[in-house]
Amino acid sequence: MDSADDGGRELILRTATRLFAALGYDCSSVAQVAEAAGVGQEEIHAHFPTKRELYLAVMEQARNVLAEGIRPRVDALMAAPPERRARALHDFIDGYLDLCVAHPEMPALWMHRWLSDASDIVSLEAENAQPLTQYVVEGVDTLAAPAGADPLHTTYTLIWCTHAFVVSGVLDGSGVRRGIDDQRQLRRFRAHLHQLLGRGLGLPEPEAGQRVPGL
Repeated sequence: MDSADDGGRELILRTATRLFAALGYDCSSVAQVAEAAGVGQEEIHAHFPTKRELYLAVMEQARNVLAEGIRPRVDALMAAPPERRARALHDFIDGYLDLCVAHPEMPALWMHRWLSDASDIVSLEAENAQPLTQYVVEGVDTLAAPAGADPLHTTYTLIWCTHAFVVSGVLDGSGVRRGIDDQRQLRRFRAHLHQLLGRGLGLPEPEAGQRVPGL
């Protein structure tokens, strides 16, 4: 496949990612993707014969971006000696939150999925999400086991909270929704995550010279 074909494929993937993240798989059509990308439906079908295949490619790409950003942080979490575990946890939290803020389509895609979007594609969790999620759980378990904490639910606490904040934000005192574009609320949420997970895992607070943003 030449570079022009590669460029067309990437354009289609980017456009489909935006649409699936905004509307969900069930409420998006190949025709909508084609119109938004400025290409014909036949070009989409040349790269992705069905909408299902396009969706699976979108989810695979999102998984790969997440894995590339998160695996090194999990590796560091697993390798950290006891005196470095608090710092490794805070680095991991920052890495996950920063990645979701930089790529808000990833939480949005999965929140649609949590609401039964593309429910006919039954293998997605097992093939796409579970291997990476299990790797993260194993990393968190290096900190959870000594504290008597639940590594699975600690991991999902991070995922649920981060995805909800990135997609929905919070209501301020006047009823205005504030999210990742509001730097003050983002700092507050970051500080909350560090405090919530750090205390849940029985880790000491960061030292004064190493405090995480917002704390």
